[in-house]
Amino acid sequence: MSEHVFGIDLGTTYSAIAYINDYGRPEVIRNSEGDETTPSVVFFESEYNYVVGREAKNGAIVYRDQTVSLIKRQMGTATQLEFFGQPFFPETISAVILKDLVASARDATGIDTNDVVITVPAYFGLAEKEATRQAGEIAGLNVVGVITEPVAAALSTGLKGDAEKSLLVYDLGGGTFDCTIMRVSPDGIEVLVTDGNRLLGGADWDSMLFDLVAEKFRNQAGLSEDPVDDEDFAQRLLTEVETCKMTLSRKEKASIKCSFGSAVEMVEITRAEFESGTRHLVDQTLDIVARAMEAAQEKSPGLGYDDVLLVGGSSRMPMIETSLHERFGWTLTKTEFDLAVAKGAAIYGQGTAGWVDPVTGADTGAAAALGDVPQDDSQGRTLLIGGRAMTIANVLSRSIGVQFVRDGAHPGQVEEYIGFLAHAQASLPLEIRETPETYSDDTTELSIRIFEQTGEAESETIADNREITPEAGATFTGLPRLPKGSPIEVRLAIDAEGLATLSAVEPRSGQQLTVTATLSVMQKEELAAATKIVAGMQRAV
Repeated sequence: MSEHVFGIDLGTTYSAIAYINDYGRPEVIRNSEGDETTPSVVFFESEYNYVVGREAKNGAIVYRDQTVSLIKRQMGTATQLEFFGQPFFPETISAVILKDLVASARDATGIDTNDVVITVPAYFGLAEKEATRQAGEIAGLNVVGVITEPVAAALSTGLKGDAEKSLLVYDLGGGTFDCTIMRVSPDGIEVLVTDGNRLLGGADWDSMLFDLVAEKFRNQAGLSEDPVDDEDFAQRLLTEVETCKMTLSRKEKASIKCSFGSAVEMVEITRAEFESGTRHLVDQTLDIVARAMEAAQEKSPGLGYDDVLLVGGSSRMPMIETSLHERFGWTLTKTEFDLAVAKGAAIYGQGTAGWVDPVTGADTGAAAALGDVPQDDSQGRTLLIGGRAMTIANVLSRSIGVQFVRDGAHPGQVEEYIGFLAHAQASLPLEIRETPETYSDDTTELSIRIFEQTGEAESETIADNREITPEAGATFTGLPRLPKGSPIEVRLAIDAEGLATLSAVEPRSGQQLTVTATLSVMQKEELAAATKIVAGMQRAV
């Protein structure tokens, strides 16, 4: 592994990439257009050429059939798109964004490395995390770590002093929201609770503002037709709306010049109108914060908050700070918003690559550094940051269960349901042991199906969960005609990275079965094909 590791915030609407500069400080790398953030938008110009960033975003409506936005919201799903006859999964499109970010970073810094750390929302499940890792691999990168955005944000603030303190991180990005509560100290980070909504972010505020401006324009101009149906008008307005939102974060009102045919109007939007129209969105985030706080109190009664960090570009909106203060009475700590996560990922990456001895100034190198400290100990992931061993302990973002059967509501009826063995917010790593019993006489084999919670709350209904059983299945065979009620010893182990392994033992015969949960939505042949496609694509010039 290289001594240099790029830290990447792979965002829903904007992405950023950072590294540790010659002064030992995390620094965000500007793209070829001179911007610190890059729109997470891909335009497929041809079968072999792509455009990522501002230019792609500026044509997103006009060239909607060749442009992809907000792909992060589809990570971990079986969504498939097609461009120029080629199949593209969310992982493939994310790989194009990653490839472009790293290529720009190499050009800007002269650093030739494929090593990266990529961040994900804290509430991402196993499939989404693995999809993110695979996106990096499809892009030809060596993914040395996938860490959560709140942990990266905490690292970017610098863990100073010797006292332990509690942090609440409010992270409102362009397409996702999460709230994470953690304990931090110079010795590391312990995540207590995480919660969020993968389909809520600044893009929803943009959408509401877009509708508000379009409606005002129609009324002022007295138009009988809807100008939004015109692609050129919609594209211009979409660009103007984002600028308008930023202006309303600084001023009490903003104006947008709208033109359609012979109609030309200056449409004025006040901050009060904007905040009133998006109040329901803010309230959704506050409800998630309250839910996370309640869960944290259950784990650590009497827990208080020494700092509340605002993270994510959309957290800049004044309504966010005002609403949090009004509801919870907090004084908030502002971070670098949309740059903090990438910087934290770079710091994390440095921790995996080695460090400079603070006394001698000698570069210990990755092998020596990592040889002295275990990477996955009993408490979580241990890194070397700033010459100090730090442990990062996370929680399970979603509950993990197994399909069971039981008597139904009517005689002779059998009901299938999900019985959860490991619950969301449980500290990682963990190990759960249960002893279920066979349902029928003469049982010689058992099919074991593993599921992950998908909704906000646990549900026993199979359709409300996502199956993560290995692709080849998991069937416990060779059992000695077990009678009904025979015990089966089940052990579920989940490591510090969230990888789940389930083993089962039939005590009478000693028969054993061990399976690792399947994290990938894409099949092996699809991954190979995607890697080949991305490798053959070039940035359009």
